[in-house]
Amino acid sequence: MGPVAFSALLLLMVAAPLMRGGNRNIALIVIEGCALVFLAALVASSRSPARPSLRGALVALLALAPAWLAAIHLLPLPPEVWAGIPGRADYAGLLANAGIPTDRWRPVSLVPDATTVSLLAGIPLVAAFGAGYLVHLRQLRLVMVVFVCLAFGEIGFGMLQLAGGVGSSLHFGNDWGSSRVSGTFANPNHFANYVGMALAAYVWLAWLKLMEQRRYPSRFAEEHLAGGRMLAVWGAGAVLMLVGILMSRSRGAALGLVPTALVAIALVLTLGSGAQRSRRPWLVVGAVLAASIALVGFDAVATRFDLERMAGDAPLRIVQAVTTMEGAAHFWPFGAGWGTYYEVYPRFQPPSLVGTADYAHQDYAQMLFEGGVFAVLLMTVFAWLALTRAVELVRIALRERRLPRHAMAAALCGLGLLGFLLHSLVEFNMHIPANAIAAALLAGAYLRPLPKQDRKEGPSDD
Repeated sequence: MGPVAFSALLLLMVAAPLMRGGNRNIALIVIEGCALVFLAALVASSRSPARPSLRGALVALLALAPAWLAAIHLLPLPPEVWAGIPGRADYAGLLANAGIPTDRWRPVSLVPDATTVSLLAGIPLVAAFGAGYLVHLRQLRLVMVVFVCLAFGEIGFGMLQLAGGVGSSLHFGNDWGSSRVSGTFANPNHFANYVGMALAAYVWLAWLKLMEQRRYPSRFAEEHLAGGRMLAVWGAGAVLMLVGILMSRSRGAALGLVPTALVAIALVLTLGSGAQRSRRPWLVVGAVLAASIALVGFDAVATRFDLERMAGDAPLRIVQAVTTMEGAAHFWPFGAGWGTYYEVYPRFQPPSLVGTADYAHQDYAQMLFEGGVFAVLLMTVFAWLALTRAVELVRIALRERRLPRHAMAAALCGLGLLGFLLHSLVEFNMHIPANAIAAALLAGAYLRPLPKQDRKEGPSDD
């Protein structure tokens, strides 16, 4: 990857979380501009295409989703055809009653402008996925360093918010109070999700550095002492990132991202150097978790799991998910159109849900509502690619009794992505550009081609 494309990629990563996680129009303009520069430079410097394969075709299907979804949802159709699409007849009647001509050609999407904006927002995801899939390992390492540094910056900013209290201007008008932090994001849950994904990248960077020291001891003075100090510093960083997740007091992040991060730590301790299974990794993991909870405060974490409070919150989320699925069935198989949930869902919203439902708080239900069978296609393709890669990594681990550097990078990025996907069962992180970009980067790194045999050079080499 050339310097222009790589610089645009780094700028994309830096710009994404700065303004409400990119979830503002002006922020999206900047992010999409960076992504377009990256993609243009990438295409200009691209080499001859690789040999066609089923896996490559499925990866291309995912990467080009915004383009073919635009062709499907925005292509104008004759009025007779449009009215015959499930869920459109009601709107045809409303148009007629309002005196609006019904003989015009209309696209599948019920709100074409919203679909256009939504699919344009997919351009940075294509860029991030392509970067994770195509960059050299050394370049991926630098991108992850930037990602992790941004996450540490978010944590530091969150601590300033916590110290400033309720009236602090650092909350930027958020009404979460002094007990929760959100960094530059609009929501503590999105803040925690971003930091949780960065923790998986941090574990990989720590493993690379420690293995580099072990492989090249001559580069480090007082190897054993330096190694002990270095391990302590990296361990303290992991504790700090866990503290960042926990001080957001996000239940979904605590149940989805924290476990996957702890599994990532255990993975590098068991398979990073060919070590046999033992209790030591889980003792280390337990110590890291205990230290993080102690720093945040056990009461601060436990009160978020108060059964009475959870019993009051859960039914509303369940009702919204169920009515969202009812809407998905009504518009099946084409869906209401990508990005149309805000405008279309109110007709299915029950009186018990007070206020405006911007998102479904269940990303998969919202995908079915908006995309119908095409959402099912995307989820099925990704699930197949992800499962086959997981099987491949398990086979490597069983055969080698360790994970080589390329396989370890894929495994840890996959764990970070898994945390994101689990959290999306109860949140809308897929609709926050910074989180979606980070997840797309991890997805590309997880699915990237693995070499037949890792080189024998150090882990910092390509």
